[in-house]
Amino acid sequence: MKRITALLTLAFLFGLTPFGRAQELDCKVNIVTTKVTSGDKSVFETLSTVLNQFMNGRRWTNLNFRPQEKIPCSMTIDVQEYNSGNGQVKAYLSVQLRRPCYKSTYTSLLLNTVDKDFSFTYVQNDPIEFSDNSIGTNLTATLAFYAYLILGNYFDSFAPRGGSVFYEKANNIVLQAQGLSEQGWRSSERNERNRYWISESYSNSNYQAIHEVLYRYFRLGMDMMFDDPSTARVNITEALSQLADLKRRRPNLPCIQLFMESRADELVNIFQPAEQTERQKAFDLLVSIDAANVNTYKKILGNNAR
Repeated sequence: MKRITALLTLAFLFGLTPFGRAQELDCKVNIVTTKVTSGDKSVFETLSTVLNQFMNGRRWTNLNFRPQEKIPCSMTIDVQEYNSGNGQVKAYLSVQLRRPCYKSTYTSLLLNTVDKDFSFTYVQNDPIEFSDNSIGTNLTATLAFYAYLILGNYFDSFAPRGGSVFYEKANNIVLQAQGLSEQGWRSSERNERNRYWISESYSNSNYQAIHEVLYRYFRLGMDMMFDDPSTARVNITEALSQLADLKRRRPNLPCIQLFMESRADELVNIFQPAEQTERQKAFDLLVSIDAANVNTYKKILGNNAR
């Protein structure tokens, strides 16, 4: 029912139809090999082609999108080390998701993260295979995990708990990946922002406020900014208040970090036109959530910055 609600909301906003003919994602997969100084780099040209096909040619949901309605996102694989003898690759994986805002040409950065625990083995013409019940290699498991995280965030932003089914699918990958030798999947690892903890932060009922934050910020905030900016700012402030409460309970929660990543300038632009009392409230909330960007948030207060 929640998936249907999310789809109907999308249909209302952007003309989405459940009877379209295309897959869901418009994902640009780019492989950067500037750090590779030996071996035949043409293997990465092949890999780029097959990974773009994997992300964009596969049906990740039971919904259909028209070509112009695909979800715009990107993945950049920045190769750090490459062993041409056995095909082992160590890389950083950057994932970005942008979301269109109603009655605007503006797209807001919905998800932005870098996974530095990404390693895999690939030799020319290796098959790229994945299913929800057989995750394949670490390469396909990791990309599929982020595909479902993208879908979860995207649908959460259109309907309350609209992305739940996709977080469940991401968590299912985490459970199956416990048997893989590569890093990034286990609670015992040092990285508190690895795939295990990212999945846990979205699927644990103790942190379910993050789903309300996504819905309130985007659907009741950004989508209303054109028609009713005052109400939109009130809703965005409420979303930030919920986020601040969540951070007080669990300061290093990955879903909070992923939401706030690269959002400071957007928030400054949202609150600069507001009344002084509202600007001060937003500033105080933002500093409590994202103290590292306090100097950016001071722009909200203008000449009244402390």
